[in-house]
Amino acid sequence: MKNDKTLSFSRRNLPHWFVTDAAYFVTIRLKGSIPKNVAEEIQSEITEMKKTIENPDDIIDLERLHFNKMEAILDSCKDSPIWLGNEEVARLIRESADWLAGRGWRYFGVVMPNHLHLLMVNKEGRSAELSKDLGQFKNFTAKEANRILQRKGSFWLPENFDHWCRNQGKVESVKRYILNNPVKAGLVDSTEDWPYYFSGEPES
Repeated sequence: MKNDKTLSFSRRNLPHWFVTDAAYFVTIRLKGSIPKNVAEEIQSEITEMKKTIENPDDIIDLERLHFNKMEAILDSCKDSPIWLGNEEVARLIRESADWLAGRGWRYFGVVMPNHLHLLMVNKEGRSAELSKDLGQFKNFTAKEANRILQRKGSFWLPENFDHWCRNQGKVESVKRYILNNPVKAGLVDSTEDWPYYFSGEPES
């Protein structure tokens, strides 16, 4: 799967493949947003399916299937914490994303009740630092969100879903997906009705 643009590749439950000058589709979800047994069942199913794959490129389609199954559960919001639905917490997330611009990231995103989508690209050589930068962003927002909600404990799931966009068509597809997510989830009738989109880019 790797190519000459690869900066790093690692795997936990999900693959994390970072390449030069790419845009990344990132999903960050709340701890407990998908029941552990359900997440494990989907992961086990995907793992078994991978054993039958001979063409490495088919892994990409399988990871997309994994994402779609998880996303369908997230959008249903059944038996899930929806801390991001708190207006003050959602505003915190949007405002804190300015820190990412300071790291050279251009981004477009949406805050959903139990997860966050981001389309990110870095033209300042920090593509390999995506996980690190998001880790700091998550640490700060978790502490502040817990303070707002007057709660303690884990806030975000530690591992993100991140997938690099292989061409401009994929970038545009991700933008449309992010815009349409609140509508698809049945939260609003039109994208114009959802107040929790956000974007930013480094100051020139």
